[in-house]
Amino acid sequence: MAKHQPEDVRRRQILDAAKRCFIAKGLDATTMRDVAKEAKLSLGGIYFHYASKADIFRAICNETYGTVLRKWEAEPEHRKSAEGVIMGLARINIEMIESDPDYFRLALVLNGAAVVDTELKNIKRAHHDGFVSFIQCSLEEGVSEGQLKEHNSRAIAESIVALFDGFYLRCAIDANIQPRLSIETVLTLLMAGIRK
Repeated sequence: MAKHQPEDVRRRQILDAAKRCFIAKGLDATTMRDVAKEAKLSLGGIYFHYASKADIFRAICNETYGTVLRKWEAEPEHRKSAEGVIMGLARINIEMIESDPDYFRLALVLNGAAVVDTELKNIKRAHHDGFVSFIQCSLEEGVSEGQLKEHNSRAIAESIVALFDGFYLRCAIDANIQPRLSIETVLTLLMAGIRK
């Protein structure tokens, strides 16, 4: 029997176990029983904290998809210019690609599940739209502050997110690539094209 733990500790234990299961087996093949076994808890202990696998998925999505922005917000020096925002996000994404390949394997599993499940798709879409909107707003501030030329900020923001997503996928499948060099090169060229 598991020892009593504070709720936040127990939830962390469950989410970490679920992530390992999702990476190893995929979302569809993972059962609540698998999560309980991996977490070394009873099935009832899992259901006490999460009513369903979808609730666990939602909690993991909220945690996972917000990671880049939380790391960025912790480093205020990036906020001095629109280009600083973009390159700061790039640096954080690159560091995550280089240091935590399981993060992107998990993101790949979560994104794959969202393709076929409407509820999960809506969760993913909300996170994606938030990230794109954040970049878009940063670019628009750059235009209003005279740092950047007029441009379609939504299209540029979507392209930046697609660039990151592409490298997440390539790294998740262990492709032989150089994400740091590639991402920095593309974003440097992109920013040079819209810089005043």
